[in-house]
Amino acid sequence: MAATRVELREATRERVLAAADRLFRERGFEAATIRDIADASGMSVGSVMAVGDKNALLVRIFDGLIEAGHERTTPDSGDDASCAQSMVNLVRPFVSLFASRQDLSRVYASIQVLGKEPSPLFSRLAVLLVDDISAAISRHGCTSPRAVAPIAQAIYFAYIGTLFSWSARPTIDENELADSLHATFAAICTCKEQPR
Repeated sequence: MAATRVELREATRERVLAAADRLFRERGFEAATIRDIADASGMSVGSVMAVGDKNALLVRIFDGLIEAGHERTTPDSGDDASCAQSMVNLVRPFVSLFASRQDLSRVYASIQVLGKEPSPLFSRLAVLLVDDISAAISRHGCTSPRAVAPIAQAIYFAYIGTLFSWSARPTIDENELADSLHATFAAICTCKEQPR
């Protein structure tokens, strides 16, 4: 059976993104060119540009990784997990992503902050993550139902601010970042935290 236009377009998109991801990691964002991506993917420059410019390609790559990370989130690490630790468990896949791809994380964060290439996933994921945070707070039972939504919002914005500010550091230690987030989340949560 012959592939449909949609299937061909998706196959092209996947080849371009895979080539861009590999080149961005190997050479760095600035050094990899659209021509390099075209050559590596076996596509024309026009086909690559139909998928997006370099900013759009990086955003699409990170969106895919972030979405996969969201699928791996685990709100609780056991019955004795503190509310703050439950929040750290929720965001740990994203912390791992930013720590493992530090240079690209910086570029991604700058693209998002400057609004150069809006990410629909980033906006949609914000809603999903706030919902996950709200559910974890509710399960923990340490906060009045009326306070859950504003605390979840505060935790989300503290998380994004911390993640983006840490992306500006020369190096990101995943465990230090997780500890920093834990301290921040514990300060926001109204429940009594157990010492770590």
